Amino acid sequence: MFAYLAAVFITLPVPLTIIIYMIMRKTVKNKKKSLHVTVNSMTLIYVLAVPAALFVIFERSYISYVFILLILLLSLFVFLQWKVKEEIVFKKAFKGFWRFSFLLFVSLHVSLTIYGLAYRLMTL
Repeated sequence: MFAYLAAVFITLPVPLTIIIYMIMRKTVKNKKKSLHVTVNSMTLIYVLAVPAALFVIFERSYISYVFILLILLLSLFVFLQWKVKEEIVFKKAFKGFWRFSFLLFVSLHVSLTIYGLAYRLMTL
């Protein structure tokens, strides 16, 4: 049962994001805080959904590349914080990295979904 639920979450993260946001809006009563909770809770799902979509489209695993990209992004955020603030507050660097990762992987997931649909329609 857990495997099926995880598969649905990874393959359909956009509806899940909307559902979580609506639940948080009703619970928290604050738009900004509910958006932050949704972003924080859904980032990992999108990070897992992108390699799954890449595997379905190209029939090759790209999870190691995604992992390397995440490490490089975190390193970039730590470096930028050190350059700007001259000290590293890891919690702030990680928060920026996490939110940027959400934006990056949501856009990648939407792009891959559109590409995958167009590719499958053209090969029919």
